[in-house]
Amino acid sequence: MSGDFFPYHPLRLRLWLLGSCVVALALTIWAVIGFAQSQSPREILRAGLSLGLAAAMGVGFFRFRPRKEWGVRVTPLAVLVSRPRTGLIEVPWVSVKEVRRLGEKRDTLALWLVEEQRVLVPAHLFAKRADFEALAKAIEARMPPSRYDA
Repeated sequence: MSGDFFPYHPLRLRLWLLGSCVVALALTIWAVIGFAQSQSPREILRAGLSLGLAAAMGVGFFRFRPRKEWGVRVTPLAVLVSRPRTGLIEVPWVSVKEVRRLGEKRDTLALWLVEEQRVLVPAHLFAKRADFEALAKAIEARMPPSRYDA
């Protein structure tokens, strides 16, 4: 498959998830020690909730790991976007109506489709901002002329 490939490597997001998991585990240990001392049901509830939060952060850390062919591929016929949960989305150029940047920092690339749907590619999934900017330039360079201008 030819085309430019821009791999996802959300290092900052993964570090944030790992740090949050460690904090949630520390809260779990604190609540278990509190339960051992006071036998209060509130403490065991706190332990369960913080353990659940730690598990959710651990799952997120695992789901956002870099993998082979996980990213965005820009080909002459389509844009192939990997999603963390739903797999690969193929967006043919003929169905792309507009490409926009969203957010205050312009850190989300939105592909607006003919069917009034959009595909979002956030910058936090890339290791560096420069990788995201290169993807945006590649998509804008390959974007066909609009057929929908009046």
